[in-house]
Amino acid sequence: MALTGIAQDASLRSSVSQYGITWTFAEPGRVGQFVNGDWYVVAPVVVAAIEPAPLWGKAVGELIDRGQVRESNYPGKQARNGSVLNPPARKREGGYDSRIPSGRYDPTLFAHLPIRMKPGDSLVSTISRRNDEITKFGGQHVDPLRVAAVLSCVAEPPPADAFRPSYCDSANSPPFRARDLRRELLLKVPRPPSAPPLLDSYIKAFQKPWLDTVEFGFAAPVENLPHYGQHMAQAVGEATLLLLMDYPGPEKERLLVNLVQVGIDLWGAARAGMSWPAHGGLHSGRKWPIIFSGLMLGDSAMQSPTKNHPELHFGEDDQTAFCPYEYRGKTHAAGWTGARAIFTGHSLAGTGGDRGKWESGWGAVDLFPPTEWPKKNPNDLPASEDYRRANTSGAWVAEALAARMMHAEPVWNHDAFFAYVDRWMTEDDTSFVKQIKEAGFKDLTRVAFGNFQRQGYVWGPKFVREMWDAHRNHLGADAHGKNTPASTTTWR
Repeated sequence: MALTGIAQDASLRSSVSQYGITWTFAEPGRVGQFVNGDWYVVAPVVVAAIEPAPLWGKAVGELIDRGQVRESNYPGKQARNGSVLNPPARKREGGYDSRIPSGRYDPTLFAHLPIRMKPGDSLVSTISRRNDEITKFGGQHVDPLRVAAVLSCVAEPPPADAFRPSYCDSANSPPFRARDLRRELLLKVPRPPSAPPLLDSYIKAFQKPWLDTVEFGFAAPVENLPHYGQHMAQAVGEATLLLLMDYPGPEKERLLVNLVQVGIDLWGAARAGMSWPAHGGLHSGRKWPIIFSGLMLGDSAMQSPTKNHPELHFGEDDQTAFCPYEYRGKTHAAGWTGARAIFTGHSLAGTGGDRGKWESGWGAVDLFPPTEWPKKNPNDLPASEDYRRANTSGAWVAEALAARMMHAEPVWNHDAFFAYVDRWMTEDDTSFVKQIKEAGFKDLTRVAFGNFQRQGYVWGPKFVREMWDAHRNHLGADAHGKNTPASTTTWR
């Protein structure tokens, strides 16, 4: 079902509400909704009030100084229920809540009322969680925000099927419309036995804006999106596989619109300077929604995001490579298991801090036999091998398969990622696990190689594995008549 529309006749309203957040204008403004349901207001407009009310300084009440949360570092500038006008991305900080951990709160970004908006502006408003709802102040995964919503300011009402401009770099966000979606690219393969009867849960998962401009997901609202990249990769991969199945058109349409909006938002963040370099399982799951949205909208820049932004990093690409591979002063013809497609490590050297440091176990241990692996903690696997087995490889299967089914490998433009996923799914690691254990790595934190740490394990619902088995080696020829090599061959 294609959505079409002409410019809307925006209604005159004094306020609009979404996801529990209400924006009230100083004077009634003309408002309307984008195709995904998000609100816009026609300029000029002044936001005079927001509910729940933004809290600042003494109004915040009880402060937290525990673990990575240090609100006393911002005297008189603590915040709850904050809003940010035109969120920046390059600094990877946010002004929504002073409990954003690890110094990623920037009080200068907090938008104080009244807030004047001009065409091209985006106002991201949030609801904070109570202190007693947050239990992990001792670590970095604090998650202080409950929900976020976006109010966009436009010069004139857009067409009824217009997508919302990205909340980031909004003024330069191209005007996209649902009528232009290339729905013919979506396959209609039979649903496997365990596929969900309805798409409602996935439609809901992508309904609210995926706010992703703060380092490590520290300001990811818990009702909007997953905090962790592993789970983002699973969600976008599973959703795309479902869109390639034979669900009814109207049901697929709702999921398609929401997923494309996520891709538009992430593309805006990337243009504004956000990047997702290798770091364990944190930075997966962003590249595919951008590429998928670019394919569906016929936008060549989105399809190949690193072409015009070579400084842009994605976890899946940073963490996979083909041999020969130069590392620690030597060129390696293959990984230690004999594979040509390798996992390059928890993090890459040269990207700051302790990333890529061999002694910390964050380097390319996939190149070396276990007897040469660093032992930062007795018995435990090096972080690179631990994350390879637990938080990355098995979470990439759905998005890699979906991209292959759409023959999107050329625009993804990093063949090592697809070959590595093939390796994960087809390389028998029985003898390798034995060698790892014999080298003294029992990995007590993971209970001695549970199923989820064995190669071939697929994170997510059973239908992902069923789709892999049914389609990975039966993809058919691409538009140029080229067939995809078998999954057992690409990584050798």
